[in-house]
Amino acid sequence: MARHITTENCAPDCFGCKIQTISFAPSAMPSRNMEAAAKNEAEKQLQKDLPAYARLRSEGMQPKSTKGAAALEANATSKVEVETGVIMGQRAAQKIEDAKTTVAQIQGK
Repeated sequence: MARHITTENCAPDCFGCKIQTISFAPSAMPSRNMEAAAKNEAEKQLQKDLPAYARLRSEGMQPKSTKGAAALEANATSKVEVETGVIMGQRAAQKIEDAKTTVAQIQGK
């Protein structure tokens, strides 16, 4: 393949000179750049997690992180699960809630 060599004789609108300045961002070719593909996936997940985090906060809960907030919102059955970031199951979460209630009653809150 022949390459264009920029010379003093090239016209200001020389196509060969112009085409040499074109480049493509790695994100335009995700199959050729795994880092870009991973960043795109992380961005998609973040677009799901941020609104879920905001909804949980508006309900008075404090998730540990914005990461995974959508999954927590979908699967958590109690405030304890949301705040610890661990899905324990209904029985374990209920036992913890009962214990917290008992402690609050003992302390007079």
